[in-house]
Amino acid sequence: MFNKAIFSTQLTGDTADRLFANITSESALDCTFLTTMRCILHKRLPKNESVHLRIKPLYYSLQEIENASLKQAMNWFVSDAINYPTNSQHNIVIVHTTSPDSGEKMLEIIKSNAKRSLPKFAVQEDLRVFYARKCNALFYHNVSENKTIIFTDKLGLKHFHALQIMLPKYIPSLFSEFPLDDSETDLLKSLGNKSAVEYEKIIDKFAKDLDIRAEIIRTKLHGFETAFERRKLDEIKNEIINCENNYEYELSKIREIAAKIQEKKYTLAGLECSIQERLGDSELMEYFMCNKSLSIIKVAGTTIEFVAHGYADIYDIDAFEQYVGNHNGYFYSGLNTQITKPQMEKLYRAIFGENTLRLRICAAYSADVSTGIRALQHYNFPPESRDYFPNPHIQEYGCIGTYAMRFQEYMQKRDYVGGIDQSVISARNLNFYDSAAIGIFARNLSHSSII
Repeated sequence: MFNKAIFSTQLTGDTADRLFANITSESALDCTFLTTMRCILHKRLPKNESVHLRIKPLYYSLQEIENASLKQAMNWFVSDAINYPTNSQHNIVIVHTTSPDSGEKMLEIIKSNAKRSLPKFAVQEDLRVFYARKCNALFYHNVSENKTIIFTDKLGLKHFHALQIMLPKYIPSLFSEFPLDDSETDLLKSLGNKSAVEYEKIIDKFAKDLDIRAEIIRTKLHGFETAFERRKLDEIKNEIINCENNYEYELSKIREIAAKIQEKKYTLAGLECSIQERLGDSELMEYFMCNKSLSIIKVAGTTIEFVAHGYADIYDIDAFEQYVGNHNGYFYSGLNTQITKPQMEKLYRAIFGENTLRLRICAAYSADVSTGIRALQHYNFPPESRDYFPNPHIQEYGCIGTYAMRFQEYMQKRDYVGGIDQSVISARNLNFYDSAAIGIFARNLSHSSII
């Protein structure tokens, strides 16, 4: 039972909380219990059901407990654990005392009065015996309500980790037809180790097997391709309501209004069918998953902000040859003083003439279903772009040249994959006729350490 507190795993955090929204906890000492539940329960828990863990500390001293009436004391210990409102179908409640001298008295009172105060709960004596050397605790389970209440005289990190070992016994209904497999058994056993190393390794393997990266992409892009249709759907619903409200008043136009309502309803039905057909992994999701050169930065409403990576391999070789030999031209403006012009020419030719070196390049874009795709100027790139050189046309001037028209053609047809694919191509393009951008490119390249 390790003393180390673990406050973050791949199965916790904002994205994991959305993916496992039906497996939650509150007031836990660290994130291990929640992580363990998500590993063990995610494939057993029906999608329409949920599990919740609640830690309930009691701050009563031994003197307060001894001076309280039996009814008052049992109300402190039991009432909130039983009646606490929750929407979850399965609940685990751990009640513990914080005063070092009051725990044993609490357990003594509960054990003597459980039959009257916990009439629907059966005592799990086997668990009390199992944990006798690890902690002083009582276990009660309500089969009809799928609730387990654990009363313990104290709750340190070692006790908190140890109590996870018998998780299947707290929610037996989920394991009756699906017993633990070997990897899950190893996970629960690792909670009894003195070191957390094995536990963390097993958790990392669970997260890898679940393909969290794919789930993140699904979460971020879910509903994006139907955002336009959903907005249109809401607009049409409002039109229908307005038309129906004015139906009696506009009696003279009844036929015209009725025809309009019918037309909008047909359109509404088509939009709803379109949305239904696009549930699950869409073409756009699969494109982002498969295309390792794209990084999604954020998705907000109808807009995706992303970075395209690639090699600077799209350019006019004739333009390159025309200007690379002119050491007084913009190909050699603002050079690092430690690099000579012949050295710079040699570097240029290795990259663009002989192709013995390859220059990694990147650019940032924003794709909106309403306004199209645009390049993002002066962008603050994420860590995964640190080894890539920003495309100077886009980073410095927001210029995408003839690609702008192609972007809009794809987006007008709502061909998001086609439009974004064009952005990947534009990120790799260098226009050697653009003296301003190439001048900045020369200066930055000569000072860069990424080649």
